[in-house]
Amino acid sequence: MIKIITKKQVQSNKKIILSNFKKIERQGIENLISWLEKSDFFYAPASTMFHGNYQGGLAAHSYKVYEEFKRQAEHYSLEIPEQSMFLTGILHDCCKIDYYIPNKLKSGNLSKSKPYKTDDLFPIGHGEKSVIIAQRYIPLTEQESAIIRWHMGTSDPAWDDYKEKVEKKFPEVILFHHVDKEVSLLYNL
Repeated sequence: MIKIITKKQVQSNKKIILSNFKKIERQGIENLISWLEKSDFFYAPASTMFHGNYQGGLAAHSYKVYEEFKRQAEHYSLEIPEQSMFLTGILHDCCKIDYYIPNKLKSGNLSKSKPYKTDDLFPIGHGEKSVIIAQRYIPLTEQESAIIRWHMGTSDPAWDDYKEKVEKKFPEVILFHHVDKEVSLLYNL
């Protein structure tokens, strides 16, 4: 079943996310904000068939990941700066910006079963791509880079090669991976 959110909800998500970005003092943040506003981030789906596969799904998913990551990181007393929690939550899937296109049928109508398809113009990998894109605009800390890079956890084919080092140096990566999965599966965001 395809979930639908209203234009008002999309605009509300946009306002909340942009107001949080404007609180961050980091080199390039204005360029990042400008790029997000010009992109389809606030209107794009989060996937083609699974979680958040509706207009506005990407921003809704990203913001919910941030909220839940913050809540759980505080619960476990992890040392993660507030702006890092926000940046990783919002930017972990920035590789999906301008990535989905409407799946129009020969009739010209949008497919009801699979309304979006992908158009990957920069096929480099999910986590790596999000880190690269984010760093076009702002510098990321090592912690932020690791969280974004490894947010797919065991779903990433390279995970087994780096797992021990990542878990030892950045245990918050494991929490983020679980939060992302939880938001995707349980909230369908």
